[in-house]
Amino acid sequence: MRRREFVVGGATAVLFRTMPSWAANLNQFKLGVITDEVTQDFEKALLWVKGYGLTWVELRFLWSKYVTDLTADDVQRAKDLLAKYEMKVSVVDSPYFKTLLPGTQSKFNEGKADPLQSDFSQQAAVLERAFAQARNFGTDKVRIFSFLRVADISTVFDRVAKELERTAVIAKREGIRLVLENEFSCNVATGVEAAAMLQAVTLPSLGLNWDPGNAFAAGETPFPVGYDALDKKRVWHMHLKDAAPAPPGREAKWMPIGGGKIDFLGQFRALIKNGYEGTMSLETHYLNAAKDKEASSRESIDGLLKIIGDA
Repeated sequence: MRRREFVVGGATAVLFRTMPSWAANLNQFKLGVITDEVTQDFEKALLWVKGYGLTWVELRFLWSKYVTDLTADDVQRAKDLLAKYEMKVSVVDSPYFKTLLPGTQSKFNEGKADPLQSDFSQQAAVLERAFAQARNFGTDKVRIFSFLRVADISTVFDRVAKELERTAVIAKREGIRLVLENEFSCNVATGVEAAAMLQAVTLPSLGLNWDPGNAFAAGETPFPVGYDALDKKRVWHMHLKDAAPAPPGREAKWMPIGGGKIDFLGQFRALIKNGYEGTMSLETHYLNAAKDKEASSRESIDGLLKIIGDA
């Protein structure tokens, strides 16, 4: 395979040709990367993505700032770089509802809210900033959560559904599509739980960010069990990372895609069969022995592209 060189900021990066041999298969999917999984340096991340012939990115942290906290100057700088490298934004991430539902305790952190997340009283402002950034970056999709997980999710199901429905009404009015992430630390963690929540909240502005890795970490077999439970028309985005079992009570052991226990080959064959048209992002999570994020992401995307080629 031929290679070519790009120069960014005085440093030379050797990258794959933009139309490698697997491009014909890859074009079936709107595949991208959560850029901070590669590096906080946004331009270097875009260069890395472009080197794989991809045109989509998901925005979470840029230059060590959460996307919802970017200044006007940051936004313009990011937009200029997106235009320079001809990239499109699939989703603007937000920490919306990754906090305690009032009166509840998280089963994972002794009832304390994650110090990196904002209090419930600040969620309206978080949502407003997320919507503004979605408009800034030309996407209609914003990622949200379902509150930090309690010991018995049945005790809060109706309250969570009510909050999501209220938010979906706002999103519909603003022309935004909410993608609810099944997150192992939140009240919607698995495919089965996501299916139940989406059956309870039927507004067309709420869909799913299907994350097989998070479902695995929550104890579910993501494919076929979790995926089979879902309304495929409401899966609008996906996060892709692989995992292997970890000791009880601990987060899953993250692996490069193809190196873990998730049946991604079966998952992608099902996506093809079902005519999936949504976006998807590599969310590496895995770190190699050297703790090198770029190299770890390269391992993972190489494994992913092989699976796509086999699908």
